[in-house]
Amino acid sequence: MRNLFTGLFLTAIVASSCKPNFEEEMKSKDFSFQNEATGYLISKEKDTLKKLQLELADTDYKVHLGMTYKDELQEDQGLLFVFEKSAPRYFFMKNTPVALDVVFVDENLTIDSFVSNAQPQDTTISRSKKPVQYILDLKAGTAAQLGLQEGDTFVWQ
Repeated sequence: MRNLFTGLFLTAIVASSCKPNFEEEMKSKDFSFQNEATGYLISKEKDTLKKLQLELADTDYKVHLGMTYKDELQEDQGLLFVFEKSAPRYFFMKNTPVALDVVFVDENLTIDSFVSNAQPQDTTISRSKKPVQYILDLKAGTAAQLGLQEGDTFVWQ
């Protein structure tokens, strides 16, 4: 009986030592920015405020990852979260290593609201004012630099 327990114990140790370290495995993957679409921030007066290269978070996996393993966004880049339908949206910065401006966009592509300079690793929960279909992450400071306002438009293709 003692040999059986010893054998099971040794098997468990060997099996657990064969498991890859999840964090190390994820860090070894390429999470560099992927240009998948183009977006434009447009003022209420119909002036183009900014052209953006967009990476899309359009699957459950990509939405869950978000900015977790990205070290930066350039001034002309954005991460666009695409949801099937509008709903109240919540976010926090846990596991996000960079400061961001987070823009909530409704199904009509109108900017509902935004959070400026959300800080890395912050677990404070922020939410959209009304149901939205998109969330756009931008480099921190972009909204202020552009004079972005609620009611402006965001279009993408």
